[in-house]
Amino acid sequence: MKRYITLTIAILTAIGAQGTTTDFQNAHHAQKGDSAYRAGNYEEAVEIYEEVLAEGFTSADLHYNLGNAYYRLGQMGQSILNYERALRLKPSMGDARENLALANSKTVDRIAELPRLFFIQWYESLITRIGPHSWQIIVIVFFALTVAALVVLILARDLGWRKGSFAALIVTAIFLLLAIVLLTASTRRFNSHSQAIVIQPSMVVKSSPEVQSVDKLILHEGTKVTLSEELSGWYKITLSDGTTGWCETDAIEKI
Repeated sequence: MKRYITLTIAILTAIGAQGTTTDFQNAHHAQKGDSAYRAGNYEEAVEIYEEVLAEGFTSADLHYNLGNAYYRLGQMGQSILNYERALRLKPSMGDARENLALANSKTVDRIAELPRLFFIQWYESLITRIGPHSWQIIVIVFFALTVAALVVLILARDLGWRKGSFAALIVTAIFLLLAIVLLTASTRRFNSHSQAIVIQPSMVVKSSPEVQSVDKLILHEGTKVTLSEELSGWYKITLSDGTTGWCETDAIEKI
């Protein structure tokens, strides 16, 4: 297990000069959660971190620490949920990724993923491990390079410079378009809440959104599912192996 992250500085940095009295109170409250965690009072730490989240403040570090506290309490569903939320906010957070893998190794269900072509895996890795903010920076960089190459092409008189700038313009324009596509996909993924974690110890997956319908299988806490439809207190879910079914909405929580 990677150690917790002290939240006070992280919160104060996030709120910056625009911080309100409530923001600073949250920072002080989060520090109490850090102290409780260090003392081994994980239930108290969870309570404090959840209170800070309830006040409207959120950050990758806060969800990461909350995931650690839940992990110490053996609540793998909530632990995995918060590691996933930390990575949603900060895809490059290596500690959260490592702890998520550790927590996933302790879950009951072992569901095989459907085989995917290598370029689809590569594409999904790019939009999950690099967040929208980073893609925005990449788009700006390639846009600037494209504009620079265009300016050189227009102003240059030397044939060699014109040929070189034309080649550079083509290359940077292609990478700019790719970056825009990946930014769009990453932003769509960030704004979508189509994935969820089972938070109950066990959950029955039904064949239709009715209590009396046929039981298809049982899932346990910590399993990730994809949501495709909601109907009167039920979610239609899809597992990583392609299996579909229905579950009650209170059995899972969106990432």
